[in-house]
Amino acid sequence: MNKYSRLIGKDKAVVDVYDVLKAFNVVCPAIQHAVKKLLAPGQRGMKTVNQDLLEAQQSITRAIELNDYPKDGKE
Repeated sequence: MNKYSRLIGKDKAVVDVYDVLKAFNVVCPAIQHAVKKLLAPGQRGMKTVNQDLLEAQQSITRAIELNDYPKDGKE
């Protein structure tokens, strides 16, 4: 297992953030980055919870700037 892996469910399947992103069809790199930080803030390395949250916020702002989604918020 790596720092992105977790044991999930009764069967204790090993799932990592990349499996989750693929399952939910998250294709925008900025959103992928934000989700990664939001799933385990402060738990993946040397950054604090607040640092990860601020970086997630910046990634979300960047996703909006890239206009990856329609302006009305609908796909």
